[in-house]
Amino acid sequence: MRTRWFARVGLVTVSLCVALAGAELVGRRWSGVEGASLLVNAPNLYDTSIFVPDPELGQVLRPGAVGHMRTPEFVTEVRVNSVGTRGPELGPKASGALRVLAVGDSSTLAVQVDETETFCAGLSRRLTTELGRPVEVVNAGVDGFGTFHAARQAERLATVLDADAILLMFFLGNDIQDNLSFRPEGYPARTQLLPSLSSPIDRIFSWSFLYFHGTALWRARAAAADPGRSARFRAEAVPFLRGADLRTGLEPTRRALSELATRSGGRPVVIGFAPPAFVISPARAEATFALFGVRVEPDLDAPARALLAEVPSGMTAVDLTEPLRRAETAERTYFVFDGHWTRHGHDVVATALTPQLIERLRVR
Repeated sequence: MRTRWFARVGLVTVSLCVALAGAELVGRRWSGVEGASLLVNAPNLYDTSIFVPDPELGQVLRPGAVGHMRTPEFVTEVRVNSVGTRGPELGPKASGALRVLAVGDSSTLAVQVDETETFCAGLSRRLTTELGRPVEVVNAGVDGFGTFHAARQAERLATVLDADAILLMFFLGNDIQDNLSFRPEGYPARTQLLPSLSSPIDRIFSWSFLYFHGTALWRARAAAADPGRSARFRAEAVPFLRGADLRTGLEPTRRALSELATRSGGRPVVIGFAPPAFVISPARAEATFALFGVRVEPDLDAPARALLAEVPSGMTAVDLTEPLRRAETAERTYFVFDGHWTRHGHDVVATALTPQLIERLRVR
């Protein structure tokens, strides 16, 4: 009798394991739309030890820090040099070399991909080949930054690093709102713009696509039910809705771009307008807007059109939307569980930005 009971338990256990393994395989192949926006789908396993509070900017990278990021889609190590930028130590520029300072938010820092796979690294390789001289693109991105943050970060580092040009990555998903909420008077002590969302259970199941599909759906519904987070998403969604009046909302961004022009110290500035994932994928847009009860017809290209008209004289802007849309047909440019670019997405961005940077560096 006992032998038969153990046999049944063993059979049930094996069947359950096979079923879970099958479900995990399906989860790895199913793209899903639960990661529709950065707000809903912020990284759930994020090593925030790489950041340190800053009274002017809220937070910056901690010099000398090494962080480790792990989700089902990526496992990366992020190192911060003594200057406070991502990557190896930076010495004086070599004779004849050029240096570009890249500023922006998490789309610039790009902890989701290895250091050599970021668009900064891709630009370094392309520009070095095209210009026939060494070109370094220094990754000075910090999560949570808006354009005011980036302008002040550029002023801090451009002279120290002897930069020849500034590259601003403007994230269309929330930089307009970040510019509205910037605190010019400074930030309280111990401010952390990016709270850690990890938990012991998340770390245990950090390998499982099936687990992350479930938790992403749960987080999305929790965000929609939270009045504060729901209101923030609605505010971020407004620029992407047909007929939205962007004039008032763009005023802080106009001032921020003018401030960047002033703080760049006469260096040429190139801006990349980076769309959120739902602009590239209509299925994600539909799912995101429906989740938060936004029923106005979308106009997903409206923010880029409006911002292109606001670029100060002397700056050059590149809308990255169409290159990413074209590339998405061949391979995913954004992660499923994270609203940032994949390695393929970074490669597309580097390719799209190269011509404008070549032109500005040659003039320089």
